[in-house]
Amino acid sequence: MADINKIDPAVIEKVKDLLLGEGVVYVNHGEAGEAIIGATRGGSKLEIEKEIKEIEYDGSLGATKGMRRPTKFIARLIINFLKINYVNLAYGVNVTVSDGSDALGTYKKITFNTSFASTDVLTNVTFKGYKASGEYCIIRLDNAFNMNDISFEFKEKDEIISEMTYTAFYEYLTPSTCGLYIDEEEAS
Repeated sequence: MADINKIDPAVIEKVKDLLLGEGVVYVNHGEAGEAIIGATRGGSKLEIEKEIKEIEYDGSLGATKGMRRPTKFIARLIINFLKINYVNLAYGVNVTVSDGSDALGTYKKITFNTSFASTDVLTNVTFKGYKASGEYCIIRLDNAFNMNDISFEFKEKDEIISEMTYTAFYEYLTPSTCGLYIDEEEAS
């Protein structure tokens, strides 16, 4: 007879498949112009927003199997940057960076653009995380753009952390294919 007070925990078959929290964030990973876009602190997050429409019909008493359809999928990478400079600030934001100088020295001038072009979107933003086995797990957003606000919170005796949210955009010719890719097979 089974002991009703005993609970067997669900154990992951291969503990080495656990995805660890630390990783590296790249812009244009695997493409020309690939770069690590800065140190992070406080973790990063993959978020998938979805809307599922329940199809209602006369006589239905509730949700019916097969009577649902997706109406929206939006993939986002939310990254908490510790390193902030004009380069990673400008990635995925519709700005123009130019050199400037005055009596105090040289500087980078950031000008916000009021129109958007298809070239303003990054080829990809990629989180390259590690598993307990030492292998990589790649989470990539294609056609990424930072659609959210940018803010810096200045606190005494603490560093600035800026949250940036990169959203994957659909291609015009493939409007039902989201630019989210997860690859657990890349060799380390």
